[in-house]
Amino acid sequence: MSIQTAILPHKHVRFCDSIVGLAGFLRQLLEEPRTIDELWALLDRENSGWPVRPTFTNLVLAVDILFAIGQVAEATNGRVRLVMTHETD
Repeated sequence: MSIQTAILPHKHVRFCDSIVGLAGFLRQLLEEPRTIDELWALLDRENSGWPVRPTFTNLVLAVDILFAIGQVAEATNGRVRLVMTHETD
């Protein structure tokens, strides 16, 4: 599957298989700053809450999208944290 077809859901890619859908789910998991490995550990299990088990590449791409749209930022020790709305004003 090419990156272009995986980014957004469409008639051949379900929402749960799209990188944008995964990015939204990851945003919910960032109640506290986490490393990529911690996010992977939360996703790579049966009861993750996400309907499919994504690849590690898709996890990284989803975090990249969140960085690109200003929803997350780097925290201390290589962790990723949510950006609060007042930080973007």
